[in-house]
Amino acid sequence: MQRAGIESLDVTVAGSTLHLLLGRYEPNTKVPTLLHLRSADAGATWTTPVRVDTGATAPHQPHRGQDAQIAASGDKLVCAWTSPGTGFNGRGPVATALSTDGGATWQPGPNPADDASSGDHGFVDIVADSAGTFHLVWLDARDTNKSKGLRYSSSRDGGQSWSKNTTVKADTCECCWNKLALGPDGSLHALFRDKNPRDMAVMSSSDRGAHWSDPATVGRFNWDFQGCPHVGGGLALQGTTVHALIWTGATGHGGTYHLSSPGQGQPWSAPQRLGDADARRGDLASAGAQSLAAVWDRVADGESTVHAARSADGGKTWSEPKQLSSKGVNAAYPRVVTVAGEYRVFWTESATGQPSVWRTSALP
Repeated sequence: MQRAGIESLDVTVAGSTLHLLLGRYEPNTKVPTLLHLRSADAGATWTTPVRVDTGATAPHQPHRGQDAQIAASGDKLVCAWTSPGTGFNGRGPVATALSTDGGATWQPGPNPADDASSGDHGFVDIVADSAGTFHLVWLDARDTNKSKGLRYSSSRDGGQSWSKNTTVKADTCECCWNKLALGPDGSLHALFRDKNPRDMAVMSSSDRGAHWSDPATVGRFNWDFQGCPHVGGGLALQGTTVHALIWTGATGHGGTYHLSSPGQGQPWSAPQRLGDADARRGDLASAGAQSLAAVWDRVADGESTVHAARSADGGKTWSEPKQLSSKGVNAAYPRVVTVAGEYRVFWTESATGQPSVWRTSALP
């Protein structure tokens, strides 16, 4: 499929600065470029885009749901993406780019995977903790049985080198995006889609990724599905409470749900559906205390729209969903972050026959 415009988007926050990573296809080309922008005024204005992947291995067809990723610790930034290779659909190893000056300049970084494979390494997510350690997860099929598994590595030197890889879960769904979140106590939590059944699950680490808990299923829908739905979820922490926003296609239960767990993923609250059965592809953020914001897109009647809801009581009750995107465009894959005490939402959209563009809005 010929792509044009903005086809990949990720965003992170460092202090009061927003960092945005976009994957752009120029008209009539098949070659994507990665661009970094930053905002020091909560998203009101943005710097001129700076090319991230210059000198690095080019990204392989970044697109929504397989977005290039960015994390920041002060002025140190790391971007990670899937490069071309010998895997499924031409996907290959993870490539990285590093910045030590807040994104003004970039240099190529090393491949965090230590399996020396040119095969498929995809669905990356990356976060940075308060100590400046970068944490990275992805899916690859390094085992001989060719099953995809969730791998983990970390870097304590701004992405210059990466730790020996850990297998978090050896057998997972093949192509749903993963989500990492950090607790205020330094705990690390990974949300992913499990395989049998295709319910989502969380695994947690209290020692910076050295050891991981057993999988804790988030909503036991027992979804028996022999395929990949290409839909991940969102994850947020409030103290030791883990909040997840997940999607299931289980018959009679399809839709997007919020669940919470008082700690380490056991036990989970009863699933609470947000939106209707057509809601999917969500994200979640917390501004502290009991405040939460959930965003998702809704695909119905030939149009995709972006919606949001808020909770002031830790997810027990939610506001009525509000549509953020305009009528007459297809808007999808929203992301939500907190900056300067407010929620800011990002998504991509396109009008019929026009290239995709990125949009952002403060959440009322």
